[in-house]
Amino acid sequence: MPERSERFYFLSSEEAEFFKAFCSIIVPSGETESDPGSREVGSVNYVDSTLFDFPKEVQDYFRGIIELVNQRSRTRFLQRFAGLSDFDKSWVIRELFLDPKTREKIFDLRSMALEGFYSDYHDPWYGGVTPWELVKFGGRRISGLKKDWSFLKIWKDETAKEANKENAT
Repeated sequence: MPERSERFYFLSSEEAEFFKAFCSIIVPSGETESDPGSREVGSVNYVDSTLFDFPKEVQDYFRGIIELVNQRSRTRFLQRFAGLSDFDKSWVIRELFLDPKTREKIFDLRSMALEGFYSDYHDPWYGGVTPWELVKFGGRRISGLKKDWSFLKIWKDETAKEANKENAT
């Protein structure tokens, strides 16, 4: 599966690894290609492009949550969240969720991960089963609906790359 080769728009490489790990815990991959998770559809790129367009206060808020989760991971398991086993990642998330002081922050992080998958986002180069196809979300007004992700920077850049390739030939 192709991965993005250039740097992220907003996230540092460490933050991108965090979101890859977090999103994969919230929406894990299935057993087959017809059962994608957040990793396959590229939820981390959705998160990156979305946070890129957020106000600085919101960006800082999410960076603070990443640090909170990483700090708890280091306290309990002596390593960053992205390096933990899935069981230990779930343990850290659960512990922070059960604490009334940090619950809302974990909900916000979880919401971002769920939105990156269930909004039916997928990377421009992803050609597999989409999240809406996976959950059989359809109907007269939904099926065949062309989703426009061009407001996200990653789609703008990929569209520009394709246009440049076509113009070069």
